[in-house]
Amino acid sequence: MNQQFDIFLSHNSKDKTVIREIKQWLRERELSCWLDEDELQPGVNWMPLLEKAIATCQSAGAFVSSNGVGPWENEEIQALLSEAVRNKIPVIPVLLPGDYEQPKLPLFLKNRTFIDMRSGLSDEVIDRLIWGVTGKKPQPKIKNVGLKPDLQITPSIHSDRLPTVKGGFFGREAELQLLSDAWSGEENPHPNPSPRGRGAKETITFGIKNTINNPSPRGRGAKETRIIQLIAPGGTGKTKLLRHWLDHTADIPVLIAWSFYSQGSSEDKQTSATPFFSHAFAKLGSTRERFASEEDKGDHLAELLHGKRYVLVLDGLEPLQHGGAAMRGELKDKAIRQLLRQLARHPCGLCIITTRIALHELSDRDAPTVIRHDLQNLSDADGIQLLQSLGVTGSAAELGKAVHEYGGHALALSLLGNVLRLRPQGDVRKRDTLTALVKATGNRDSRHAFKVMQAYAEWFAGEPELALLHLLGLFDHPIGQDVLQMLWDAQIPHLTAGIDEDEWLEAIASLREEHHLLSQHDSGGDLDCHPLIREYFGGQLKTQQPQAWQQAHERLYGYYKALPEKEFPDTLEEMQPLFSAVAHGCAAGLYIRVNNDVYWPRIRREDSNYLCTTLGATSDDLSLIAHFFAVPWHTPVTEIGEDGQALMLNYAGFRLRGLGRLREAFESMQANVEMVVQQENWSEAATGINNLSELQLTLGNIWTAISISQLSVSYANQAGDWAYSAILSTTYADILHQAGQTALALSIFQEAEQLQQEQRSGEPHLYSIQGFRYCDLLLALGKITEVLERVEYSIELAGQNGWLLNIGLDQLTFGRTLVAMDEIPQALLWLERAVICLRSCGVEEYLPLGLLARAALHRHTRDFARARQDLQEVFDIADGSGMRLHLTDYHLEMARLSVAEEENPPQSPFCKGGSQEGAGSVVPPFAKGGLGGISLQAHIEAAAKLINETGYHRRDPELVALQGLTHDR
Repeated sequence: MNQQFDIFLSHNSKDKTVIREIKQWLRERELSCWLDEDELQPGVNWMPLLEKAIATCQSAGAFVSSNGVGPWENEEIQALLSEAVRNKIPVIPVLLPGDYEQPKLPLFLKNRTFIDMRSGLSDEVIDRLIWGVTGKKPQPKIKNVGLKPDLQITPSIHSDRLPTVKGGFFGREAELQLLSDAWSGEENPHPNPSPRGRGAKETITFGIKNTINNPSPRGRGAKETRIIQLIAPGGTGKTKLLRHWLDHTADIPVLIAWSFYSQGSSEDKQTSATPFFSHAFAKLGSTRERFASEEDKGDHLAELLHGKRYVLVLDGLEPLQHGGAAMRGELKDKAIRQLLRQLARHPCGLCIITTRIALHELSDRDAPTVIRHDLQNLSDADGIQLLQSLGVTGSAAELGKAVHEYGGHALALSLLGNVLRLRPQGDVRKRDTLTALVKATGNRDSRHAFKVMQAYAEWFAGEPELALLHLLGLFDHPIGQDVLQMLWDAQIPHLTAGIDEDEWLEAIASLREEHHLLSQHDSGGDLDCHPLIREYFGGQLKTQQPQAWQQAHERLYGYYKALPEKEFPDTLEEMQPLFSAVAHGCAAGLYIRVNNDVYWPRIRREDSNYLCTTLGATSDDLSLIAHFFAVPWHTPVTEIGEDGQALMLNYAGFRLRGLGRLREAFESMQANVEMVVQQENWSEAATGINNLSELQLTLGNIWTAISISQLSVSYANQAGDWAYSAILSTTYADILHQAGQTALALSIFQEAEQLQQEQRSGEPHLYSIQGFRYCDLLLALGKITEVLERVEYSIELAGQNGWLLNIGLDQLTFGRTLVAMDEIPQALLWLERAVICLRSCGVEEYLPLGLLARAALHRHTRDFARARQDLQEVFDIADGSGMRLHLTDYHLEMARLSVAEEENPPQSPFCKGGSQEGAGSVVPPFAKGGLGGISLQAHIEAAAKLINETGYHRRDPELVALQGLTHDR
């Protein structure tokens, strides 16, 4: 079944035992259960986790406590359950054991049949509960005689997608010890069965050593290590190290090993992590297909791994990172970023990452749980052993000289050893027969490897082996023999023409067995080789045989285009062949055909943008758009024409902006503006300039934003669209408001609303983003009545049209208004809804607004732990993407929170959540600008510096008030 059954507890401790027993009974019947007590980390805001659980489950349980009290007594839980009922999720009332009358169910659960457990648990009542969850009457379960529930073992999961690496393994003792220490530090080597019966299974499934009794040889508890980063250039031997360690490490109950090298090795490649997540979800038994956001995917995988003893290997992660020095190796993929944040903070298993660039997100921030290790090239002694193992002969001095010449680069030495073994009878002195590399390509290490590959190309000239290597160079992933067979059947001149089947099979065997250039996966027989080998031979085919390159990719385009069973696939998994069709079609230069036949009608679904709005796959869409660029993200290919180039720049800018990659978004949007201005398309120019001004505001460049925002209004006037000019002027007014010029901003908003009323009858108020900005100013001026009138109109309009972002912003406005009216319980409900909506709309720059408002309300109610949790997320978003206004607000709110905590310390009965440190949350150090270790004064100074740099003078009064507080102390 593998359905998820969410269990909501009333907060009555005596019910927890029976709840856990119910959970165990359901798990024994193969139902996945989510129990809040197991999933909620101390000090962490529980509301978003419950929101996510109820949004993604198949059924939810509304448990009535043994005292007859239901969870709907809590307004927040009631809102969640009500939302579930509206979304057609079955909510099943369950009366827990106890001596009480049948409770009166609330209106939204009226007339629903309840499960009566008041007389105690039994197979019959559990079966009735399962019937409600699944809709099917379960068959009686046959249990193994003599097998106690507490000794049942969680089924092992073994998924190993790492490439097969041939050849001997030498050296790396320190790295092997590092991995073994981290893994053994998580393990309880002598798990003892619990005598407590049901529920004990969870006790022994995942054991942790006590670091006091088992000190780590590395000077700290090995159990602290959650993530290990192995950093090294391509071909250094990272994957081979992992392959050796995994092959020689027993007792890994859950292994998921995935290589992103299989999707390409280029650091500037836009790669999707969807195949990885789809694979991991399937292996861990998840059937979810819809996610509220990219981060939701990462959270879901972390939840699936939680409580399991796992090793998660993410090999070759650099295609998902920014390669430029300015971006510090930051992750492009938000789902992977969220997954790693969760794994670094929670005591579950071991994650091993290999990459060419250290991940900024993990640098120092979670120092107790993350280890970075720079993998060096082989030592002379280990390099000599490697050459000798490949059959290379010669004196120690000559062998050492060869190792030194090739920099100890593992891949280059392996290739060299194979060449020398097969050609000059293994004599190391004959290496000088290899010709110099024709073109100095890549870095020093890859050039060493390319020099040997060039020797192979000369060796295989005119042979089927060279054709096969060229074919592998068409792909950035392992390829099935059925696809290669299709290309062979096509008889492409200068590539596959004239090669009979026997020669083809002999070439595969030769490259695999004799030359060790090719590996073959056990399952399905997919063929693979090192990414640097694919890179070299693919480049050779493209430059030396461009017609063969084009014809082969055109054949692949047609093959993948016809592969899906549905004309319009519903899920990301079903769309994967179409994604491949876009990649190969664009590589063949068929840009217009690809757009007109595949991307626009079948993937994007025209203006509906199905991929982003329905599937929430913003990063996947950006991966597809990348194929239409000669240089991401400012130079589209010329083949699509000027209109197509402007469109792709616009698409790229919005996707990058939605992913929080604001600097890149600005580059793309600026190129779009330059193009449409040159075309004298003034309406599009006005839109583009307006987008740029909004982006500059978010980045904290307020004075630049003011100047270009005025230009957008000018372009709209030039286009003769006065109504549109009024809309764009609200962006200018909002920027002035942030700059502290309140009176001028108010007059521009009033003029814009008046012009809208004149131009568009039936629209009495500004709405959408424009209305949100106007209400933000009115709230700052204390005009509550005017805001209520406007937000009521805007909420109704947004709901009628399904404008998700606008709905979230209007909910935020209404929540803030209720705070100003001191309607705290209702305000919290609306702010919770706003955060849910803003999180799911896929535009990251607006989410901090909701989080900041909610954090301020938590501070007001003395729920400090939740306030800090929201502020941590604000910091993570703002710091990583350069949103300096949000970062300013973060420091100001942290300063106010510090004052509130000092006035109401954790031991105070008024302090519901306590401090972050007392709650057990991970607190990043001041060096990275995080929460912990920063004094009140430091937060104030950081805010003052940012206000001065950005011109964010709207916050001047708040800063002065905080400075006055510190001056008085």
